[in-house]
Amino acid sequence: MSIDTPPIPQAGEPKKKNNLLWGCLIALGLVLVIICCGATLVLMPLFSDMDPLGTGLRDRIEEYLPLEYLEDPSSIPGFDELLDEETGLDVEEYTPEPVSEDLAETQDIPLAVFDFIDIRMSFAYPVGWDIEMDGYGVTFYQPESYTYIYMGEDLTEIGVLAEDIATDIMDSVQEDAEEGSFKLISSTPYSVSIAEDAHLAVFEWVDLDGYYTWAYDLEIVSGESNIYIFLSGEDPDEILFYGDLLDIIASSLELMPEIETSEDA
Repeated sequence: MSIDTPPIPQAGEPKKKNNLLWGCLIALGLVLVIICCGATLVLMPLFSDMDPLGTGLRDRIEEYLPLEYLEDPSSIPGFDELLDEETGLDVEEYTPEPVSEDLAETQDIPLAVFDFIDIRMSFAYPVGWDIEMDGYGVTFYQPESYTYIYMGEDLTEIGVLAEDIATDIMDSVQEDAEEGSFKLISSTPYSVSIAEDAHLAVFEWVDLDGYYTWAYDLEIVSGESNIYIFLSGEDPDEILFYGDLLDIIASSLELMPEIETSEDA
């Protein structure tokens, strides 16, 4: 009795591949890539200012539906009435009033009175700022940033105007700035209670090391005395915020009475 064995395939016979299936998959992949690239080029004008195909799709859509409606649906005419009908709520009742964050935060800064005996001047300063005395000058450093207030007194010649001193300060800063980076934001007369001649200059610049800085320079001249307040920082978003703080400090300036000595008595 014999046992039949299964036939053994001949050695070296290659296994056939399904070339048609692989070809279809590759073709399908190429089609998907082409569709994605084409859709990106067509839709790019909706999400950016680029229009590589020159189709003007964004302008065409805005003729019928301005894109700001997509960002703020409440601006669509009749949207409030539609929302009231569906929810029964008054939209205006739950819409907060716009608040000037800069003004609110500036007014919320805790202040204290600083008596600068050397120059017989008192004024408000932000509580919690580091204080460093230097002769006839004092510097207040914001502990969480590079913002600081430098205030002091210089002697000047009679007849020199506050605007002239402010111009000299700006010229000095411009010499230290990178070429072409100095920008004068404003330069105007200023009103304070302790003197009739005051000038405020606001400017920004980039120094030779590439660091951006903004500054307020308030010069106050009375006779041979020049009181100055130099407020500076590195965050461009804080310029208006600290401009309000400078107004508060300048309005708090008061001359201190002279201290009587034993000889005067």
